[in-house]
Amino acid sequence: MWVMQDATIDNALLALRKQMILENGEGRDHVEALLQMRGVRLPRVLGPKAANTVRKWHMAYMILEAIRARPMTLKELVAHLAHKRPDVPQEMLYWRTASALNKLRVKGLVLREGQLWHAFQ
Repeated sequence: MWVMQDATIDNALLALRKQMILENGEGRDHVEALLQMRGVRLPRVLGPKAANTVRKWHMAYMILEAIRARPMTLKELVAHLAHKRPDVPQEMLYWRTASALNKLRVKGLVLREGQLWHAFQ
């Protein structure tokens, strides 16, 4: 006899919940109730991944272009990029910008002084 493992059930319910959130499906309350009864933490679902939302290095180029014009804080940079990429959710844009800045810093292309990010010319 085949028995489904708890982790498999939890993962299937989490996948179903995510699908319901992204597609506005009905029954989400029931799935979340089952997950809570099983003691599973409900993770945030940020939204669908658009095809080529940010191509490889596209974010880095936009960041470098912006901070070459003038040094900016992360918050200012995210606000600047939000105008260029309204299709990307604000929270996702924040984390992608922070990640890209760190990668650029490691490569020696940008420098952080206090709150401001500077690009090397």
